[in-house]
Amino acid sequence: MNAFGGMHVVYLYADSPQEWNCSEWRCHLLANAINAVHEANPKGFPHTANLYNLRTSLSLHHPLVQRKIGAGDIVLFQRDVIFPEVYDAMEYWRAVGKTVLVDLDDHYPGIPPSNPAHPFWIDNQFQFDPPPIERMTEGLRHADGLISPSHEILADWADVVPGYYWPNYPALKLYEGIVPKPLGEADVLVDYEPDASPPVMRTRKRLGTEGQICIGWGGSISHIDGFVYSQVLPALKRILADFPQVFFKFCGSETRLDYLLNQLPEKQLLRHGGVAADHWPLVVSTFDIGIAPLDLRPTSTFTSAPDREVSYDERRSWLKLVEYVCCGVPFVASDGAPYRELGRYGKLVPSSEDAWYDALAERIRGLEHYKAEAQGRKAWALKRFTMEANAERLIALYARIASEQQSRRANARLPETIYVE
Repeated sequence: MNAFGGMHVVYLYADSPQEWNCSEWRCHLLANAINAVHEANPKGFPHTANLYNLRTSLSLHHPLVQRKIGAGDIVLFQRDVIFPEVYDAMEYWRAVGKTVLVDLDDHYPGIPPSNPAHPFWIDNQFQFDPPPIERMTEGLRHADGLISPSHEILADWADVVPGYYWPNYPALKLYEGIVPKPLGEADVLVDYEPDASPPVMRTRKRLGTEGQICIGWGGSISHIDGFVYSQVLPALKRILADFPQVFFKFCGSETRLDYLLNQLPEKQLLRHGGVAADHWPLVVSTFDIGIAPLDLRPTSTFTSAPDREVSYDERRSWLKLVEYVCCGVPFVASDGAPYRELGRYGKLVPSSEDAWYDALAERIRGLEHYKAEAQGRKAWALKRFTMEANAERLIALYARIASEQQSRRANARLPETIYVE
């Protein structure tokens, strides 16, 4: 409990500054939202949060670590619970009465070869003994609960640790001022002034794109199989041939799809470089139609749940769709587990070239209607799907986990022991 009489949450993030996306969505945005709501109403919402690097927190007995981590009622470890020193820290904080959680937003036991993390998690490139997945399984046994933005991931680990669902919610401040590109206006490029330090963001209209229609996507290096196996690219090739006023904007630094993207007409393919997380919603707002393809091929590589044939991509979060909804952008997405809750606000399709083509063509032909519908929903979405709007629900979830954890400990029984009541 903090000085205000509320809950204090400590987030121990795992990402580096070079690859910050997961920590942004699973730790940073949550801490920021809790503190923002507290600052706006400290008496009505007395809860606070702090964010620390997981590695630095392992200097367990340093006075500063004791003071900072010890202030938490909830201590959440992001992802990297694979080393004995992490287990020791988790057990120490549990022993002194903290509720210890782990957050996982990826299916590490089934990471495909296209993901750069595959050599670490699957091939065991550093020759860990035991290997990384066994280490993670052990790490989860030292937690009071697992939090994930995927129901499928929670099901994977259900026989190891109690699971609790928490989706990815964007930050209100990044989306509330976003205005979706009006129908028919020129496309906008978002980049940075050359040689400026720190970087200075700039926007420029792309000449000659007035009256054109932008189908857009942007993402990280783990999404390559979604494009290869969803059949969206053959559909896009047909769309661009049949609708010369349409172009496809591919955002990010991914180059491994070039052998497929280069089959699209050069004049109708726009590559857009990566931008800072704070500027990404502005890029999304330039899409007339957003897409979200998934690789739905099942995988059964998880030893703890060998009969669960669910694809790697179906263990993703709803992130792509929640960005489109909060930006007021119509979308077409794969009909997979992560997207079904938000799918009613757009169109979900199976992994079929014809299905993708038909859904995209329908939105192109009726774009005025679909854009107006999505833009009209934006203000409502910000009140429902942002992190700030859900901060009280998050604290309620933590309180529930703490209560259930105390109950489990109170009802614990030692093995090979007879209890006389």
